[in-house]
Amino acid sequence: MEKILKIRKEYEQIVLYRHVNPDLDAFGSQLGMYWTLKKLYPQKNIVLAGNMDSDLLKYYAPFEMGKIQKGYTLGIVLDTANRERIDGDISICDTIFKIDHHIVVDSYGDVNFEDDQASSCSEIVTLLMKRGHVEIPLEAANALYLGIIGDSNRFLYSSTSKRTFEAASYLLEMGIDIESLYQKLYLRTKKDLEITKHIYNHFQQEDGIAWYYLSDEDLKILEMSREQGSSFVNTLANFEEFKIWMAVTQNSKDYNYRVSIRSRGIAINEVAALFHGGGHAYASGATLQSLDELKDLIEKLKEKINE
Repeated sequence: MEKILKIRKEYEQIVLYRHVNPDLDAFGSQLGMYWTLKKLYPQKNIVLAGNMDSDLLKYYAPFEMGKIQKGYTLGIVLDTANRERIDGDISICDTIFKIDHHIVVDSYGDVNFEDDQASSCSEIVTLLMKRGHVEIPLEAANALYLGIIGDSNRFLYSSTSKRTFEAASYLLEMGIDIESLYQKLYLRTKKDLEITKHIYNHFQQEDGIAWYYLSDEDLKILEMSREQGSSFVNTLANFEEFKIWMAVTQNSKDYNYRVSIRSRGIAINEVAALFHGGGHAYASGATLQSLDELKDLIEKLKEKINE
C-alpha cells in the first residue's frame, strides 16, 4: 500500500485493467480501486480499461470510463493471472502494478502483489486499503464486497479465511448495506425461472459430471447473452451425484465455446488449463474451439474424479 500511496508525485495518469470475460471480482476490484483512487487523487486522470458491456455492471454504481491522455502513466492490473488475459493494452503504461489472487504463472508487473491464498482480488485490495489507513468511498466498498462474495460464493468456499472476514468487516465500517447488496444480487425474475426450467429439462450427466449446453439459437430463444448463459452454472450445484458441473455456451462472436466449470472437492484448474483456460481449484473456465473437444474435456475431468 505504501507503493500505491507514493504514486501521488510520480504519475499523471492511472489506468485500471482486469481480465477478459469479467466476473464480480474482476469488476469489484477494478471499480473498487477506481473510486478509491478518484477520491485519493482527484488531480490525476483515472481511466478504466476493458470492455464494459456486461450485465454484471447493473450491480455497481454508475461510472465514467475516462480517456487516456499523454503523460507518465501507471497501469494497475487486477485479478488477472497472465498477461494474455488482460483486457486492454498495457504497453501504454510506464509502470505496471499487478494485484492478483490466482496461482502465480506470470509475474508480468514491475511490482507484483500476488497472494494465491486470498479468497479474491477484492479481498487483497480491501486489506491493502486497510493497512494504508485509507477510507474507502461507499461506491468502492460496495464494489469490493460484491467481489469478495462473488469469488468466495458468500464465504462458502475453502479459500475463505479470517482475512476474508477482516476485509468484510472493514467494508462494513465503511458503511455498506449487506441486505441491499444481497437483494440486488440474488433477486430473480420470471425470465430466470424459464431459463432454469430449460436447464433442468435439457442438462446431461455422465459419471459424476453434469452439464448444460446453450447454443446461439438457445440463447436467442431464451433472450439472454452468452455471459448470462454461463452465469447459471450453479443451477447444477449441490446435487449429491454431481461432483463436477459445467455450463457450455456457444460464443458466436469469437467462433468458439465457453465453458464454466465448478466442482466439489476436486481440483479442476489444471484440466481447464489444457483447454485454453484456468482459474481456481474448484472454479475455472475453459474455451473449446469445437464441440468435439467437449468429450475430451469430460474424459479429463473423469480422470480427476477417479484419482
